[in-house]
Amino acid sequence: MKTLILQRHAKAEKDGDDDLCRPLTPVGLSDAAAQGEALRQLDVYPELILHSNAMRARQTAEIMAVKLELSQGYTIEDAELYNCDSCTLISIIRNLPDDVDSVLIVAHNPAVEIVADTLSLSGLGHFRPSEAAVCTFDISEWRSISQRSCTDNKFIAKSE
Repeated sequence: MKTLILQRHAKAEKDGDDDLCRPLTPVGLSDAAAQGEALRQLDVYPELILHSNAMRARQTAEIMAVKLELSQGYTIEDAELYNCDSCTLISIIRNLPDDVDSVLIVAHNPAVEIVADTLSLSGLGHFRPSEAAVCTFDISEWRSISQRSCTDNKFIAKSE
């Protein structure tokens, strides 16, 4: 059994010359913490957190890791997650280490929502900042993931 959490980064500042350096807004900081708490409530604890090299994705991942009370070393930066398309994101997922059963990926739209929609049992629609899908798969190898292959999925909406 494998669990994949596809998380869109929390709300970031709009201003900035360098898109990679845009930090989370105060609302984004709060929303990232709420998403970590939502995973705790669902009793979902990733063994690995991958995030893009954008500051907003890194901050989202780190805040969620703290809320989930995960120790140092759980979060890994992957520059390929920044600006990747859905095919690249699927490739990243299929190449995850098979000894890891639960992974949180903090990345960007449109790839996050397209992949979540592709893998889930039914369409999930648009992901606003801080929204996520938790998908479970009855597989032993990540490379076995395919369209509509998840056996259960939950959408975690942004807290209002």
